Amino acid sequence: MDDSLTVKQSSSSVFMRGVSRLNLWLAWLAGLVLVAATGLVFMEILSRLIFDKSLVWVIELSEYSLLYMTFLGAPYLLEKHRHVAIDIVTDALPDLPRRVLSALMCALGAVACGYCAWVGGLVTLDQFEYGMRETTLMRPPSYLITMVFPLGMLLLAIQFAAQTLDSFKR
Repeated sequence: MDDSLTVKQSSSSVFMRGVSRLNLWLAWLAGLVLVAATGLVFMEILSRLIFDKSLVWVIELSEYSLLYMTFLGAPYLLEKHRHVAIDIVTDALPDLPRRVLSALMCALGAVACGYCAWVGGLVTLDQFEYGMRETTLMRPPSYLITMVFPLGMLLLAIQFAAQTLDSFKR
């Protein structure tokens, strides 16, 4: 018996809702990383001011946090159309050419980000397999630093692909 009140959802909308939820969680994590990095830099300032001692590891952690904030937050910003966009040309176009250009640019973004995710994933796996470490004071395993890159790029590629399809629906 078919119930007229049930709504059938396509698997793509369920998938994109899951991706959207993941993007939101990663954006929150990026925000927490920002707060933590800010707190660490503040501790560094106080340590130098009060104790005349530097916490040398703070600079290294701040550098890593910039990478994590960027690639954890970018997919959410793209999903919400809060990324940097230069739209002076596209705003001047009629509706159909604007949608076609938008679809082409989003498709190009999906391919570029997908390729970066693939290559970044291969690099991360190599770093893991060979036990590579950073040549810094803390010497963390390299894959812990680079693994955020393929993750962020994969989510960006998915978001660009979704926006490519959405540009035809508008």
